[in-house]
Amino acid sequence: MAKLPLAPFEKILKESRKGIRVSDEATKEFVFLINEISKDLAQECADLAEHANRKTVLAADVKMAGKRRKY
Repeated sequence: MAKLPLAPFEKILKESRKGIRVSDEATKEFVFLINEISKDLAQECADLAEHANRKTVLAADVKMAGKRRKY
């Protein structure tokens, strides 16, 4: 998987609470976690498409996977 840029994720962490500071290590751990969650979610999306006898993941698969995980 491609390496994700840190800056957008640092911004997300900083926007979570006014005045909060975020260490570089915290940002790296956050990106790692997001990457792991993304892999799991992508697998579930692919499983849903496969279950529907499709080779293409549709927006509906992504929405369904999100609902199943309560996102």
